[in-house]
Amino acid sequence: MDSRKAAYGFTDGGEDIHSTALGSSMHFNLPTILTGAALAAAIYLLLNKSDRMFPTIAVIASGIEVLLVMGLMSLSLAKFRIDVILPVLLVISGAVCWLRSSEKSSTTAATGLTLIGAIQLLLALHVS
Repeated sequence: MDSRKAAYGFTDGGEDIHSTALGSSMHFNLPTILTGAALAAAIYLLLNKSDRMFPTIAVIASGIEVLLVMGLMSLSLAKFRIDVILPVLLVISGAVCWLRSSEKSSTTAATGLTLIGAIQLLLALHVS
C-alpha cells in the first residue's frame, strides 16, 4: 500500500478506513463551517439581545441548515428552493440585528451572520 494513501486513511481496496470504522465520515468543508459559524452567531445574538424575534428566526434557519448539512434531516419542497430561502432569512435577520445593535460583540455577530447568509445565497444562486 502506498504510504500517501495510508496517511489519508485509504486501504488497498480503496475504501476509507475511517468510514468503515465509524460507519460514516463527516468532513469539514465550506458549507459545514459556514452553517456552524452562522448557528453560533445566531445563538450569541439570541442570548444577548432584548428584542429576540430576529435572532430567533436566525437560530431556527441556521439550525435547519446545520441539520441539512450534517445529514440528520432531509427537506424537499416541490415549489420552493430551501437552499435560497434559508440564506435569505439569515441575511434579513442578520441585517436587522446589525441595524439594532449597539455593542461591538453584537455588531460582530450580526455582521458575520449577514455575510455568511450572503455567501450561502450567492452559492445557491450560482453567482461567481
